[in-house]
Amino acid sequence: MYKGQYYNHQVAKAIPVNVEVFSGSLLLDYTQEGMPPREMRWFFSEISVQVSDRNFIRITYAGEEAGTLEVNDPVFVEEFLKNYKYTRGAGLHGLALRGGYKVGLIALLILIGILLAGHFFILPWCADKVVDQLPRSFDKEIGIAARNGMQEKIDTAGSELLTKFAAQMKWDASDSLVFTVVPSSIENAYALPGGYVMIYTGLLKKLRTKEELAALLSHEVAHVTRRHSVRKLCRDLSTSLLLSAMFSDAGGVVGTLYANATSIYSLTYSRQYEEQADITGLETMRRNQVDQQGMVQLMQELQKLDHQLKIPEFISTHPLTENRVRYVQQDIKAHPASAKNNEKMEEIFRQLHQRYHE
Repeated sequence: MYKGQYYNHQVAKAIPVNVEVFSGSLLLDYTQEGMPPREMRWFFSEISVQVSDRNFIRITYAGEEAGTLEVNDPVFVEEFLKNYKYTRGAGLHGLALRGGYKVGLIALLILIGILLAGHFFILPWCADKVVDQLPRSFDKEIGIAARNGMQEKIDTAGSELLTKFAAQMKWDASDSLVFTVVPSSIENAYALPGGYVMIYTGLLKKLRTKEELAALLSHEVAHVTRRHSVRKLCRDLSTSLLLSAMFSDAGGVVGTLYANATSIYSLTYSRQYEEQADITGLETMRRNQVDQQGMVQLMQELQKLDHQLKIPEFISTHPLTENRVRYVQQDIKAHPASAKNNEKMEEIFRQLHQRYHE
């Protein structure tokens, strides 16, 4: 039997009570002046618990004749927490007091692990499922919105030559591809959803062979066919997208993606996406009988720029690592293929080379 203070939520005055602890409930009994003794049974399923420390506990009853019990007794706190099975209201702090702070720390680490797993594995997986439900026409609309938002200048004559060059290759793409040259000293290239491939003149000037340009275009088109931009955007917006999807709000999904379409330009791809684009690009080069070493030469040329302490934006958004060069070389070794010279492609590349090396 323990002593406590009971408040019946009707008057502020505390009523002294005796408290007994059972496996699934508390029994409170008290006597008020001029009234017969009373007993109240509080089942654990109807209470919430607030533990301040090992000495003091506050228990609130939500059933009929709701009230609050306060007990300042470390022995009671210990016995009650041993019997209290309904843990939802106790939280980590109560768990720590019942099992010690080591148990509380373990519980906290487990919770953090669950949250991290959800963020890095479950949400990305769900976001990919959202993308799989979006039609390809949606990629085109997002690409147009992103392109309009950037308002980049276009080198019309250079774009015509680049389009003619790309037409020499057979692309395994359901999207209609649009190849554009952007006049800028920045060494950069990127792909937008729906088939828009943008190459900056600063990067074109660094390419020495048609195979390097074919490798660059193959890599960027792979980002389009794999829908990497839309997948990355959905992953970054996964929480809001999934909430919309859970409530069957298709308009919410579309609206969220449209509102963030222009941010596609600043997206950096994961290593997984980069490897997919590299390997898919090599498959494209093999299918078109273009020397696969052009991919290695492209990367080596970009690494030279990095070593000159002039880090191009192409590298910053498509990180070039020794491991990346290594797996490209391994894939070429595992899939050897013959190459043939395409004179028309060579001539178009020569025109592009002359245009940007005058």
